[in-house]
Amino acid sequence: MLFECKPVPAAEAEYLLPLLLEAEEGEERIRSVLFDPTCMTYAARVDGDLIGAAVVRWEHAEASEIVYIAVAAKQRSQGYGKRMLTSLQAELRTRGLSALLVGTASASLENLAFYQKCGFRMFEIRRDYFDYIQPPLWEHGIQLRDMVMLRYEVE
Repeated sequence: MLFECKPVPAAEAEYLLPLLLEAEEGEERIRSVLFDPTCMTYAARVDGDLIGAAVVRWEHAEASEIVYIAVAAKQRSQGYGKRMLTSLQAELRTRGLSALLVGTASASLENLAFYQKCGFRMFEIRRDYFDYIQPPLWEHGIQLRDMVMLRYEVE
């Protein structure tokens, strides 16, 4: 089994949109990030088959940020998300950068556990981040309101 997580040129990244919609419900929000020159899009493949996608805003200041990361529903719980994060963490080191942020809803309990298992630590809360979603969404009986930002630091 050959796993790879490689950059995709912005001009070709549109094919990742259906997969990235699993991480964000706003198609226009995703499109704006795909064509943002400060962001890089990645496709994760296993034996050539697309299984995941990510978009990272690489910054040379305080911290870079994973804007979106998604694994295809049928491919989840097989370790691919962790492998994608490991690839991005390795690129962080290669770029000589020291920190990587990722955010998830405070109600996304599985995501919070996943990121912490991958070496991220809770960093800050972005209150009322999800107010733009109408009608509101709920997970585990909790309304999506706040974004929890987690931070990975190179040791």
